[in-house]
Amino acid sequence: MLWASVVLSVVGCGGKKDITAYMTSKEHFAYAMKYFNKKNYLKAQEQFSLISYRHSGSEIADDAQFYLAESYFLDKDYVSASSEYDRLVTAFPRSEFVEKALYRLAVSYYELSPHYALDQKFTYDALNAAQNFMDLYRNSEHYADVEKIFKNIRSKLANKDYMNATVYRKISEYEAAIAYYDIVIAEHYESSFVPEARFWKGYCYFRLKEYQKASLTLQRFIDDFPLKKDLVNDALELLEDIRKLTDHGGERGVTVSKGR
Repeated sequence: MLWASVVLSVVGCGGKKDITAYMTSKEHFAYAMKYFNKKNYLKAQEQFSLISYRHSGSEIADDAQFYLAESYFLDKDYVSASSEYDRLVTAFPRSEFVEKALYRLAVSYYELSPHYALDQKFTYDALNAAQNFMDLYRNSEHYADVEKIFKNIRSKLANKDYMNATVYRKISEYEAAIAYYDIVIAEHYESSFVPEARFWKGYCYFRLKEYQKASLTLQRFIDDFPLKKDLVNDALELLEDIRKLTDHGGERGVTVSKGR
């Protein structure tokens, strides 16, 4: 190839020079891919970045942008990878790599998603990216993987809201706890936290002495989740406590079940 002779002449001149300076865009891309295929991702990143700068209007510009993102992704630098995948989708919306880039974008954000107790910016980014992919590529080979990511993220966010409710309940901030239980029930209706949220919402109403709301909430919980035996028994005890309170107009003689 032409660039090979150029490389030899440059090297023969003695100093360390940029051997890609006289390469065509395709020659430079082939050179960068050698590093990529050898899993030398740092060198590959350098070369793909250089191609994107020098040959931004060429026919291989989107190829270079995609493999730049891939170099970061395979090197597990998910912050940089997500940025480069996003740049590809924005700059080259008709590229053949868009589907794969959107898939990798969802995976990158998911890898960056922290424990539920920490800030969830990347978690929400992953949720949006996964939803976007599923909306656009229902027949994709990656659909099942992205759907799994989506469900895991939803579960994590439900867990976060449920634990927030639990914290408020344990410090007797019952109104705040109810607000978070309502979020779990309304926004995470498919999650495994909903039955417990429904029960504890009724319990919080009981603690606030809003006995009518407590009764309705607890009875609906019993009707909807009869297999939750332990919580159903607790709910029945609370309903009995409420009956005694409302029958006698006071709290004397009523004992809240152990463990609450």
